Amino acid sequence: MDQLLTIAGWSLCGLWCLCFLLPLSAHWWRRFPRLVRRNAPLDTFPTLTVVVTAKDEGGRISDCLASLLASDYPHMTLIAVNDRSTDSTGDEIDRLAKLDPRVRPVHIETLPPDWLGKNHAMWRGAASCDSDWILFTDGDVIFQEDTIRLAIGWSLKERLDHLAMIPSMLTGSLFETALVSFFGLIFAGATQSWLIRLPTRHIYAGVGAFNLVRRSFYEGAGGHVPIAYDVADDLKLGQLLKRHGARADLLAAGNYLKVRWQQSAWSTITGLEKNGFAGLNYSVPKTCWAIGTAALLFYSPLVVLATREGPPTWGFAATLAVAHFAYASGAFVFGSRPWVLPLLLPASLGILFAFVRSMAITLKQGGVRWRDTFYPLEELRRRRYR
Repeated sequence: MDQLLTIAGWSLCGLWCLCFLLPLSAHWWRRFPRLVRRNAPLDTFPTLTVVVTAKDEGGRISDCLASLLASDYPHMTLIAVNDRSTDSTGDEIDRLAKLDPRVRPVHIETLPPDWLGKNHAMWRGAASCDSDWILFTDGDVIFQEDTIRLAIGWSLKERLDHLAMIPSMLTGSLFETALVSFFGLIFAGATQSWLIRLPTRHIYAGVGAFNLVRRSFYEGAGGHVPIAYDVADDLKLGQLLKRHGARADLLAAGNYLKVRWQQSAWSTITGLEKNGFAGLNYSVPKTCWAIGTAALLFYSPLVVLATREGPPTWGFAATLAVAHFAYASGAFVFGSRPWVLPLLLPASLGILFAFVRSMAITLKQGGVRWRDTFYPLEELRRRRYR
């Protein structure tokens, strides 16, 4: 029994190193601020259209557009899509459009059938541009003035078709920070996105705050039409492009890109209501397996250390140390605060609860409610991009 316990403990420690610590180390090594130091100045500037989609973002859309308009990138147009907002979002977009001719407003009044709202808004925005590149972003993201220029430079240097960047997360309370940091940890472990440069179509990524795509490649892949009914639109865009042979990259943006993901710890949990179950393809067995596996990874060392002692438990003690180090490292890499380290286990409980809650609510109501529109579960399952 002791021998089996020893093998299990050190195997679990190795699994943590391979699945979490290695990806996070790779993301740390390939941070955007570090990589772009080697960028040569651009000789030519390809044309760019930034598609900003917003629904009821009246309190934040102005800051987002102002940060984009302050960009030092010369050949840029902003298409600001007001997606059926009921607040001042449309008025703010129109006000800025009158002040700066680079802003082109698009107002959507009704949602056509067979589309999700945000996916349709991005498709509408992209349909009216003829630039070399398209940047899809959300209406609450804040850019530095050189973010776009450096991102285009990196994409050209690396001959990319798709560049996604993870923003630094602005947070409020300590527990909100802990939850957001834990979500970054499981994102790195679940997607293994540090391997995205490999040509395989099975490793992909996308980030709603920053998806930069070559327009010709985007249109050749069908645009947003193949993913018209996918809740995880950003991730599915990455999958779509990678499946069509895109050269893709994913970088941690550092201070070059900032966003407040949710407004509190509880809204971080409720914010996963539409995405949690969707990210596991609306599959009950897959969701239960993922939650059970995560519980084993996070809590089995505690159980063993609480009930056994001596050399056979050393592997589990090492696992617990590696887990906390990986958690703090992930918080640092993705722009959060590494002193959330003691909150690993409470944060893991919070996020696992969010996934269980997402599955339960989606099954109970028979679908997903997003942006004041209800989408039936049967249709979401049938039409999801595979």
